[in-house]
Amino acid sequence: MKSPKPKPCKKEQTMDKVYNIFAELLKLCPRYQFEKATERYKGDRYVKTFTAWQHYITMLYSQITQKDSLRDIETGLGTQSSRWYHLGFKGVCRSTLSDANTKRDYRIFEDMFYHLLARCRDLTPKHRFRFRNPLYTIDATTIDLCLSVFPWAKFRKAKGAIKMHCLYDHSGALPSFQTGTDGMRSQR
Repeated sequence: MKSPKPKPCKKEQTMDKVYNIFAELLKLCPRYQFEKATERYKGDRYVKTFTAWQHYITMLYSQITQKDSLRDIETGLGTQSSRWYHLGFKGVCRSTLSDANTKRDYRIFEDMFYHLLARCRDLTPKHRFRFRNPLYTIDATTIDLCLSVFPWAKFRKAKGAIKMHCLYDHSGALPSFQTGTDGMRSQR
């Protein structure tokens, strides 16, 4: 008679769930569109190991797991390296990630964002209320920053800030446009 398989501890169950969810999220990202953007902006030019797709996986991982620093991202990926094999990803060093963040064209990720946004708009529920013209809301919020860390974000004498402006489309319940400016910029 076989002995019953021991139940995994709560931490193992949580980690399995996170990586299963991560794999499901990556299924929503059309690799073909990403590869087209990578070719258009030459994102893998002069690259030996850390491709644009691996960079995207790393950035997505850091957002989902709320990693704050390159060291935190490297450590988090390294501790779970056996779970990344199905993505063809082995992990990344801080210096490699820093170089990729500096040198790789941001428009690759911007194109991917706008492609995913268009897919989300198609999936959002439509309202029963109809307007002759599209209904949009413009809003801005100020984000306080430490002036000693971000000296370019001067807002007041001893305070730093940036302002995020958002255009919200009510037909799809999604933001249509967002930009960041200095904290002194007016909403007008």
